[in-house]
Amino acid sequence: MSAPVKLISDDFLTAEERNSPVWESVCRHLERMLAKKRIENDNPKLTDVETATLRGHINCLKAMIALGSKPPQMTAPTARPQPRPDYGAKYG
Repeated sequence: MSAPVKLISDDFLTAEERNSPVWESVCRHLERMLAKKRIENDNPKLTDVETATLRGHINCLKAMIALGSKPPQMTAPTARPQPRPDYGAKYG
C-alpha cells in the first residue's frame, strides 16, 4: 500500500518556525536579494533572455519568501458529507 498523498495546503513551516530568528534572518536576506534583482531588471539594455532569466529569479525568490506565510484556511470540506448517489438506480 502506498503512503497517503500530502496535501498542498499543509504547512511548510509551523507557526513557531515562521517566528524563529533563523527564518526571519533568511527572509530578510531573500528580500534583499529580491530588491537587488528588481533593480537589475530595470536596466533597459537587457536582452529578452536576460530579462526572462531575471524575472524567473524574481519569481523564485518570491516563492521562497511565501513559504513562510501562513497558509490560507481551507474553505472546502475534505470529504463528501454523504455517500455518492447511485445514478444508475435513480435514472435506470
